[in-house]
Amino acid sequence: MDREKLNYHREKLLQMRRELVDKLNERYNDAMTVGEDGAKDSADEAYNLYNKNLLLGRVETDALKLRLVEQALQRIDNGTYGVCIECEEDIDDKRLEYVPFARYCTDCKTELEKKGLIKM
Repeated sequence: MDREKLNYHREKLLQMRRELVDKLNERYNDAMTVGEDGAKDSADEAYNLYNKNLLLGRVETDALKLRLVEQALQRIDNGTYGVCIECEEDIDDKRLEYVPFARYCTDCKTELEKKGLIKM
């Protein structure tokens, strides 16, 4: 991959990282304040617990995505960005445009998903 494309993807990934960190902080803070208004009855408590768990689930998903972004930035630094970690073939430019933190080419990702070895 040429330097111009690498710089483009690096900037895109850095922007994603900034947005994810902001979103993680916001969602975590929201989850920690759910129910602070004082539950009036058990139905309110259950509703608050449900909302808190929902928000924390989103925090977990965002944290996973942040790890993938960080790994992609490391691959840029070590010269392996854009190469499938399974078959070592180049990942299609269209896939990297849509999923800049992609670790697998489309074929390998499909195969690994069929085997239940990856979800994201």
